[in-house]
Amino acid sequence: MATTPAQYLTSMFSLEGQIAIMTGATGGLGSALAGALAQAGVSNIISIEAPNDPLSSNLKTAVEEVGGKVTAFHCDLRNAKNLRECYQSIWKTGVEPDILINVAGVMRRNLCEDATDDEIDLLFEVNAKAVYISMQEVGRKFMAHSKGGKIINIASVTSYQAGFNTSVYSSTKGAVLQMTKAFSNEWASKGIQVNCIAPGFMRTAMTAQYQDNPKMIEYLMSRVPAQRWGEPRDLVPAMLFLAAPSNTFTSGACLIVDGGYCGK
Repeated sequence: MATTPAQYLTSMFSLEGQIAIMTGATGGLGSALAGALAQAGVSNIISIEAPNDPLSSNLKTAVEEVGGKVTAFHCDLRNAKNLRECYQSIWKTGVEPDILINVAGVMRRNLCEDATDDEIDLLFEVNAKAVYISMQEVGRKFMAHSKGGKIINIASVTSYQAGFNTSVYSSTKGAVLQMTKAFSNEWASKGIQVNCIAPGFMRTAMTAQYQDNPKMIEYLMSRVPAQRWGEPRDLVPAMLFLAAPSNTFTSGACLIVDGGYCGK
């Protein structure tokens, strides 16, 4: 029997019954992506989050109101030992993931000469090292069961254009882009697709202090052809494409979602 266009698209992008592990799912970008995963059929979102995260309940509501489920595991992403132990706790519950999405990230702005050791450590530990460790742990799980899987990292336009006053952040996001390519080189032949998304200037809590700043607005209007801030929902189509079971040949790629910023 012939399928309708809607049925065809659903079959192409359905994530029915899959399990996704996410870091940073409680944040502005993460919660939008988690809600979309649930709507696409993901049966359980394993959220790796800080203990007593005040946004945890918001994530749970966003996912459950579209029929999904969230299971939280707590750890300090800055602590490599703690993060690896967290993954072992997840495996002990019998979780067999299909997707890993690394969203967690922090930002600090300052001049190159003013960046402190604490700031450098914080950004590299959360934005880069935790991503590497998460890919290792989940990738080993994928390989142990020879079923492949999808890994999606959140990079940034600063992976390409370093900008000003973001030297540490840009360095970590450049690392995420190269990690994505390096892991893909070694794992694509094993059926593990490693890709990333590079958001532009997004309207989230991380950028709240700049959203009503006249100088920042003037800069954005001069640099972003789309003439607006990005919204978390703008990342959803890119994520669904990269996570889709029908997408079997995209690996080592980075989808830039920036309203044209990098192309200008």
